[in-house]
Amino acid sequence: METMCPEKIMEEIEHKRKEMISAADETGFLSVQTISASQKLDKLLNIIQEELHIFSK
Repeated sequence: METMCPEKIMEEIEHKRKEMISAADETGFLSVQTISASQKLDKLLNIIQEELHIFSK
């Protein structure tokens, strides 16, 4: 994933969260779509967590 500013990452996190919730509502919690969105959300959350950790040092 390319480098993004924290604000852009937060926007993408919110977008992916909504996408995951929508997929769960439409296809169920264990569907490929929901799990895929969840995994992408996890990656984004890990990126922002790393960024925050670096800035707090």
